[in-house]
Amino acid sequence: MDVSRPFERMLPAVDSAVLIVLAGSSKPRTGREVARLAERSQPAVQRILDRLVEHGVVHRSVAGRSHTYTLNRAHLAAGAIEELANLRLALFARLREEIGGWVVAPVHASVFGSVARGDGTAESDIDIFVVRPKGTSEDHPDWRRQLDELSDHVLAWTGNHAGIAELSEQDLALWRGNEPPVVTEIRSDAVELAGKSVRELLRTS
Repeated sequence: MDVSRPFERMLPAVDSAVLIVLAGSSKPRTGREVARLAERSQPAVQRILDRLVEHGVVHRSVAGRSHTYTLNRAHLAAGAIEELANLRLALFARLREEIGGWVVAPVHASVFGSVARGDGTAESDIDIFVVRPKGTSEDHPDWRRQLDELSDHVLAWTGNHAGIAELSEQDLALWRGNEPPVVTEIRSDAVELAGKSVRELLRTS
């Protein structure tokens, strides 16, 4: 599933772009504004808005010589539309809940890469960075089970594989010194899930 733009795999591109704009704000928008925010042509967007108004999903109001549009949040479909538009945030919430219940708590956990940036695709892995605490071996039964279950759950929730980058707390010093590309990516894009902040974790002095 494309977690960043879930509508686009389920609806035509213009429809999904229009719905994402309307679901993301309660402010009335003109057709021109919707087209600009959706990055689609105004005639195409206007056809979609007219159809959504016809089905009652969108409210149309007169504003001078123009019309404005808002998502009809009383509509039976509105909740589903908002949930689809916010699937990426829902994924982060589920990950926080799951990792928060681990028997062996991580020193740190975060999502990084394309899903964290919001530019992933249906083929993207859900990249998760996890730091194992001191005194916990890589093969510790509880630790291993937690990672395996997390991987299984991510696949079940999204249809995407989890790309888990695991590091021991002891090995962090090597990362801080060498700064491999993945560290730069984590510094700039990580969505924190549990444990220490990225800034605290990767502090060099």
